[in-house]
Amino acid sequence: MKTVIVIANPKQKSFNHAIADSVIEGLKKANKQYEVWDLNEMKFNPVISEKEFQAFGYAEYDPNLEHFTEVLKNECDQIVIIYPIIFFEMPAILKGFFDRVFIGTLIKEGNNPVDWKPSINIEKTFIIETSLGDMWEVVTNQTKKHNDAITAQVMRKIGLYNPIIQTYKGLATSTLEERQAFLKNLELQFSKFDV
Repeated sequence: MKTVIVIANPKQKSFNHAIADSVIEGLKKANKQYEVWDLNEMKFNPVISEKEFQAFGYAEYDPNLEHFTEVLKNECDQIVIIYPIIFFEMPAILKGFFDRVFIGTLIKEGNNPVDWKPSINIEKTFIIETSLGDMWEVVTNQTKKHNDAITAQVMRKIGLYNPIIQTYKGLATSTLEERQAFLKNLELQFSKFDV
């Protein structure tokens, strides 16, 4: 089984890519297989079509997405999602990735329109988001906790279990030493996984 690393940042020399590199170094030390999905580099189309939307809940997906779906269903036990926060949210390309790929992994169950179950079962989910400032100071710490709880609930609903959400905030004002320490800790964290 492998770890899938999903990156959603168009800037190739971004801190998000440095985070991915640290995760990869840790996985290499743990002799863990991995696959990187850099959505911008892959030119992933985030726009869901009418046909895809109508197939929601019937475990059908665009044939161009088969590789993603098959890896998630059959080869992946851990997923790492890395992105910058843009206007309090994940980038549109990542939202479109969830819309298009995961819509094809859901199966309708029962008569209620929201009764569906995932056809994937990924044991560990890591969300690593970055923010230039401390955007949650604008609102409240309670709102951040609430947002993380909702995100975790949605992740579980689509088959991404045991979500851990980590936010590196204050990127614009952090020092090189602080960023390097964060990256080193991530590498160490991922070098100790035995999934």
